Amino acid sequence: MESGVAGLTAEDLIGGHACLDFVNTAGGGGKSRDLDRMVSYELLANWAELAGLLTAREAASLRRLAKVSPDAAVSALKQTLRFREDLHACLMALATDGVVPEESWQAVTSQMTHCLAASHLKRGPSGFTRSIELDDGELDTILLRIGLLANDLLLSDDLRLLKNCDRCSWLYLDRSKGCRRRWCSMRSLRQPRQGTALRRAAAG
Repeated sequence: MESGVAGLTAEDLIGGHACLDFVNTAGGGGKSRDLDRMVSYELLANWAELAGLLTAREAASLRRLAKVSPDAAVSALKQTLRFREDLHACLMALATDGVVPEESWQAVTSQMTHCLAASHLKRGPSGFTRSIELDDGELDTILLRIGLLANDLLLSDDLRLLKNCDRCSWLYLDRSKGCRRRWCSMRSLRQPRQGTALRRAAAG
């Protein structure tokens, strides 16, 4: 699957961690966060498939469920987007040596605690991991899986590599030599994101 989210392709997954690619689904043209690519549950499911959080079968199943239960899908989407913005606020503060907003931090830690409680320990070739099965969360599956990823990132040594792009609100892990990377991607410099086109594509 190359694309399925309005204006986003695999080339836009520049965060170096799926959790960062998630918070980067808003903003991108500048420092503001007014451009949102997750305007429907279907687009959320498409992004989760693109980012590897869902298999193609899981994504298709959630899209079908969202059509059958549209009110529940809207509720799940709103909850996921609230978590995204709270998480972005916390990570932005960490990336820029700012003060982590207390309200956002409380919301993030509360959600991560819920996600951990809903997860199962799964044994694999390299040890144990936590997982969320589709039946555990149904429409909340994407949020629950993102919560686990956020917990992993915050506990990881990679957190020291966290940076904010000089020109937009996107975040990424700087694995460049000497950690001198200043932008989320060279592609974003060559081809400025077109907010109007993205909104039109999102609206269908």
